[in-house]
Amino acid sequence: MISVPEAEHILKKFNFEKTEKISLFDAYGRILAKDIVSKSNIPEFRKSNMDGYAVTAPFLEHYTVIDEVHAGDLRNVNIEKNQCVFVATGGKVPKNAYCIIPIENTKLEGNIITVFDIPESTYIVEKGSDIVSGQLVLEKGSTINERNVGLLASLGISELKVYKIPKVAIISTGDELEKISDVNSKTIAGIVRKAGGIPVFLGVSKDDRAELRNKILEGLNYDIIVTSGGVSVGKRDYTPDVVNELGTVLFHGVKMRPGKPVLAGEIDGIPIICTPGKVTSCIICSYLFIYPLICRYSHSKNCKKIVSAKILGEFKKEVDKRFYVPVIYQNGFVNPVFKDSSHITSIAYSNGIVELKEGIEIAEGDVEVWLYD
Repeated sequence: MISVPEAEHILKKFNFEKTEKISLFDAYGRILAKDIVSKSNIPEFRKSNMDGYAVTAPFLEHYTVIDEVHAGDLRNVNIEKNQCVFVATGGKVPKNAYCIIPIENTKLEGNIITVFDIPESTYIVEKGSDIVSGQLVLEKGSTINERNVGLLASLGISELKVYKIPKVAIISTGDELEKISDVNSKTIAGIVRKAGGIPVFLGVSKDDRAELRNKILEGLNYDIIVTSGGVSVGKRDYTPDVVNELGTVLFHGVKMRPGKPVLAGEIDGIPIICTPGKVTSCIICSYLFIYPLICRYSHSKNCKKIVSAKILGEFKKEVDKRFYVPVIYQNGFVNPVFKDSSHITSIAYSNGIVELKEGIEIAEGDVEVWLYD
């Protein structure tokens, strides 16, 4: 039996670097697998920030209008000292223009404008003032969201290289699931989604070695395999033997409560994590071992929120094990709600978990809380 830190260290050997190219339109929420560097200046040319007349300096009272430039017109228009060009908002400004005189500061008669007021601003957005060619726009590992997707679109990008979303095969075990509801597969699926993965339920395996073996072999078509139940020392707990037969058991049994019988293995390079069947044990092990693994596979950066709090009252535990206590956190205080590892209400009403390390018999005072949301 190993410690929690040892188990966590073992699981860090698994990494997931598979990528794919997707349309920018479908990229929301995905994680970039490559730096985005601008290949052009944004804007690509000097453009007007307002409807008005482009003029040179020094200012004159009257100008002759020689042309009009609207958005999308990329002609290079030059003006002389006494000439001007009407430029609509977003239109390309002549290279030798000093500023844009807003249309409301002028009066047009025929093709002659009279300037009533000299602008305080140039009203010109300079070439490359937003993004310079060669600039790192978004780093590898960035999440595409509703704010930066427009940035990428402005660069003319239509396709992105992103990390693949890991697919997690979920298998429930136990003859009893023919008579009672399979709770664990639903809760594990929720944790998988929360960590950025895609859950795929492969169904329930009876307490039958051959059936469980076939289910696990089917799970090798996915990126991670998770099972619940069948990891203890009962006569019909076949999971450890099947994992050992097909691959390697990395650890079986961790000095923790709830969740002590948890098992992790590797089959053809695919990690398999086998949680106990008791619902609270299953969820605690899922948060502790499966959740960080999927976060790493999905390249998510926002997977664990820790806050400090004070325990209301005290909580007794075994000295030689780590204990994971479901709690209700509110206004800087936590109240333990753990009843028993087989009770769904031990965790259903909680909003966080407190880790109590070895060497502590009575927990009281300040603790750190892992909030679910």
